[in-house]
Amino acid sequence: MQPAERASSPLAAPLAAPRPAPGAALELLVHGVGGATATGMLDDPHTVRVTGDGIAAVHRRFVDLDAERRPCAPDGRPVPEAYVWSNLTSGSGSRALWLLLLPFMVVNLAHWMRPPSHGRDRTASGYGLLVRLVALSLTVLLVAAVCQVALDLVAWQCAGTRACAARYSWLRFLSPDLDPGGWWSGPGRRLALAALVPAAVTGLLWYLSHRTWSVYESAEPPPPHPPLTDPPDDGTSPPEGTRSPEGTPHATAPASADGPASAPRAASAARVPGPAHGANRSTDRTDRRPDHGTDPTDHPTDPTDPTDPTDPSGHPTGHPTDPTARAEHHPDHPTDHAHPAPGTPDAGTTPLARPGFWYGRRLVARLRAAHTAAAFLTVAAAVATPVGRFDLRSGGPPWLGAAGLLLLVVIVAGAVVAVAVICRRGRSERHLDRHPDGLLVRFLPSAALAVLVLAAGYALWPRPGWRSGGRLPGDTAFGALMLLQGVLVLALAVTARLLYRAGPAPRTALRGFGGPAVAVLACALGGVMTGGVAQRVADWLDGSGTPGGAGPLPGPPVLLTWQASVIPPLLLVIALVLVRLSVATLRRARAQAPRVPADYPDEHPADPGDPYAPPAGDTARARRIALTRAGAALTDRAPVAVGALAVTTLLFGAFALAGAWGTGEVPGDAAQGTPDLVAGAADTAQAAGSWLIGAGFLLLVAWGRRAYRDPRARRTIGILWDVGTFWPRAAHPFAPPCYAERAVPDLTWRVDTWTRSTRGRLVISGHSQGSVLAAAAAWQLAPDVRARVALLTYGSPLERLYGRWFPSCFGPAALDALHREVDCWRNLYRDTDPIGGPVRLTGSCGPAVDRPALRDPLAFGRTPEHPLPAPVLGHSDYQADPAFEEERARLLRRLWPGALPLPRPAERPYEAREAPEPPAGAG
Repeated sequence: MQPAERASSPLAAPLAAPRPAPGAALELLVHGVGGATATGMLDDPHTVRVTGDGIAAVHRRFVDLDAERRPCAPDGRPVPEAYVWSNLTSGSGSRALWLLLLPFMVVNLAHWMRPPSHGRDRTASGYGLLVRLVALSLTVLLVAAVCQVALDLVAWQCAGTRACAARYSWLRFLSPDLDPGGWWSGPGRRLALAALVPAAVTGLLWYLSHRTWSVYESAEPPPPHPPLTDPPDDGTSPPEGTRSPEGTPHATAPASADGPASAPRAASAARVPGPAHGANRSTDRTDRRPDHGTDPTDHPTDPTDPTDPTDPSGHPTGHPTDPTARAEHHPDHPTDHAHPAPGTPDAGTTPLARPGFWYGRRLVARLRAAHTAAAFLTVAAAVATPVGRFDLRSGGPPWLGAAGLLLLVVIVAGAVVAVAVICRRGRSERHLDRHPDGLLVRFLPSAALAVLVLAAGYALWPRPGWRSGGRLPGDTAFGALMLLQGVLVLALAVTARLLYRAGPAPRTALRGFGGPAVAVLACALGGVMTGGVAQRVADWLDGSGTPGGAGPLPGPPVLLTWQASVIPPLLLVIALVLVRLSVATLRRARAQAPRVPADYPDEHPADPGDPYAPPAGDTARARRIALTRAGAALTDRAPVAVGALAVTTLLFGAFALAGAWGTGEVPGDAAQGTPDLVAGAADTAQAAGSWLIGAGFLLLVAWGRRAYRDPRARRTIGILWDVGTFWPRAAHPFAPPCYAERAVPDLTWRVDTWTRSTRGRLVISGHSQGSVLAAAAAWQLAPDVRARVALLTYGSPLERLYGRWFPSCFGPAALDALHREVDCWRNLYRDTDPIGGPVRLTGSCGPAVDRPALRDPLAFGRTPEHPLPAPVLGHSDYQADPAFEEERARLLRRLWPGALPLPRPAERPYEAREAPEPPAGAG
């Protein structure tokens, strides 16, 4: 079916029908990483796009287009829909360019790895500020690397050296030896011309950020609607024991441990609106709040912490246990906006439930302005510094030296303004922040570009007798930048430790040091890419010579050579860590293998002559299953590897900085006169490091080139973006865009509109990363809609990855709050799955969500149901397990149309809390 036909699909008619079929039920499938197609998800070659575009859309089977007009299927299965979002991360070939933005993506992850604040709001705000400063340093590092290549290696060193310029015809007009008296042969004019390259890179980064910002950060949540109250009059009566949306039981609910009156009390408590409940949700969505002249981020409270004692409008609530305190301070607010006391169903919240969490237009625009200005000012400083130093030392016209000093003062002042914009405020999540920034912020990039133009004009002034030699002053600049990054990372580690100690959680990755460790890796990636570009270009320009050695060029800064030289020992440490993990995995598999057959007790027949009995000596299959389980458990050991890599990188980086500043020479020259073993090791490390860092950069470029042309390779890279770009761009505006800022509103809109149109039941089935999107969408739903929605997650990394690495958003408190808000939730996982795992809710509600681990493979040996060996499924094909349909049917039975789930008693098992069976034929 062509897109034009899809746009006019008949689905709109049934959705708008005033009388949908009774018992309408929908299953909204959300796929995981690696991409998926509607045909594969719906298991039907005839699918129709019912809403959405070529980037992300909802699809149905052709036969289900008018499903809302028809009665439910006799078998009770819901109508399947597939939300396909894979093109958000691997659609067009331009996604390959995102590989160059990898350090920016990694540092953005560090922002979201903050431990919960637990009342230390200023400390949490300081954590976010430090990450934003690290992100700014990475922008300066990237632009400085381009300046190093274009201005230093090409325009200063190669064009100023006869032997180098003679090898490249395109450099002849810049050489004072090959084109004497040429207009562009002066060093200052060469620098001004070469500055076009880093300026163009900055412009490209600004363009990519602005283009994705106008698409991804512009999606808004659904507008407020009247609450869903009465179910459609379909002539049927709700089952006994369910309750209406108002919370009044239609019949006597089963007594709980608290007595017969506990259900009505729980129903009343469920109506207490909180940060994600009640009328304040509608108020927040439209940003209708009293204007007190302040932004929520100006308040010292933490803008991303669930324990922040402010309401969604950013105003203080007073004492957390006094719901009337805020009404006294802010009489314009209705009293039902007050926060409930801790321990009530609505007390536990998460930043993902806030209406402005997935709407980051203002913050990204502000950060983009500051980073663009800092990049332009970095180029201006690279041009003006050597020119101004020559004017001050050459004894030329005094006004030129004064102009150079004035220009440097203006550059420093602009840098201070850019840093102040970064430090001023963080994210505004408690409301949709549509207010534009001031003129200073909006015109900051243009002002910085004007300063760059002035610097280029200053450098174009003729300076007879000036010749270039040696290197530009890059060692000092790169060294100061590296030292600054180290100081920021250490301060970040101290801040993270303080936050973690306020409320330690045993399963938090690296005991709260996950963010600082990832920030170190982001800086290391930036250093590798910087050094790789400089080393490869220097090797190419120097021909057969060695930059910094016997070749005609001095080469890149000494610090970059030291950084490359520590790569071989760093790789050795990584190899040792991997070997240790591999040995531990093999030992764990060997210990588990004898216990594998015990997981299949039903396959040991009473009749020894049963032909389907598993061979007594079939230990090879047991070993393979045990090895798969042990390999899947490596995910839980990932923090050890990341921590070891971060600590080693930090120590080796400090060693490289000390060596470069202490000796002023490359490692091979600095080791002259030392014992032969030390000198040989230094020469080997320098040569191997130069080759490795250059090869790594070429591999990155080749991979990006292949991904640009090959959609399959682009999907492989898309897996990296599926995981890394889930989070909004809170730290770095040039990071790849957050696809969830489009996907989560898409899901929220679809669930909201379908539920309000049909008054039906809806199950969001999320696999892998899709389960994270499903949870995020559930948090954004209005409470009356959420009551008609169930979650079925499988292969879910909600706790195993997100809960451990991002505790402030997916920690135990946040997941407990999600279960309180979405009572109908089941989670499936396997021990052989390296990604998915249990949700591990605290207290007695844990078994209500997590089903015991599914058997994988489904059969150990040959059985009547599986006459051929069953495969080990791992992370895939959860729907092939009979438990999937069983759990989906249970969720639908609990979501009887027009009724909300029963109040959850404290100690009742999952099965005891199911709603009664619906009437026959009702689905």
